[in-house]
Amino acid sequence: MRLVLILLVAVGAWFLPPAPRPVQATATPQAVGACPTAPNFPGRIEKVVLTAPGAYGNLQYRRTPLGPKTIAITIDDGPDPRGSQAVMAILESRCLRGTFFYVGQYAALRPDIVRDAVRRGHNVGSHSWSHPTRLAGWGRESAQAEIRRGFVAVENAAPGQVEPFFRFPGLGDSLGLRNWLGEAGIAVVGAEGGTDDWRGIGAEAITRRTLANMAESDGGVLIIHETHPAMIAALPGLLDELNRRGFRFVQITAGDTARTTAQAKPQTLLRADRPL
Repeated sequence: MRLVLILLVAVGAWFLPPAPRPVQATATPQAVGACPTAPNFPGRIEKVVLTAPGAYGNLQYRRTPLGPKTIAITIDDGPDPRGSQAVMAILESRCLRGTFFYVGQYAALRPDIVRDAVRRGHNVGSHSWSHPTRLAGWGRESAQAEIRRGFVAVENAAPGQVEPFFRFPGLGDSLGLRNWLGEAGIAVVGAEGGTDDWRGIGAEAITRRTLANMAESDGGVLIIHETHPAMIAALPGLLDELNRRGFRFVQITAGDTARTTAQAKPQTLLRADRPL
């Protein structure tokens, strides 16, 4: 299953530019007692720092510095008017929080959803402007403009609140673009596993494949897509079953100073005062 995922990424690395050693943040203490609406879950989610710049997710890069059987939920392709709200509600009912990688053109249409996600304790990063899955094959200037425009859109929606995180559409990256993002203080976030929801499969198949993928990878960063109704249908039961099997959930963040550092870069991407 893992080989299939890696091959899919290639179609749609350890040889990375030098970057600071990734460190795990001091865990935020879990709340005393259980989650009020889901007693089998802790009452507060822990946060783990991914040092920016860097590249994470061992489908392509180094393993994300999470503990054994630890999962960070990341959500792609929104903001979708129904999907974002549904995912947030499902996570929050279990006292969980995720990281949304928003597509710029949709963030420009629904900035209220981006702001709402931040207000509710979720993190947001950029997933490009228009989600071109072959971005790595674009010319340098065009590819950089696509990425820059995506960050501007998310920044315009939630000024000062965007994590210095970028996820390549379809995980289709290039060394040149990774280097450029690193120079801007941005961390590239890949994954340890996915749900295969993009294949158009049903909720039961999504659950089965995700459980297998997370068991094989011993947790890690998990990608889900808020734009697929079957994924939304599968999510409550999937979270409950992962929890029952002993997985715990954390939220990834770049930490308190990474954004300030990225903003100080001459080529910073974290500015909301640029036209789209």
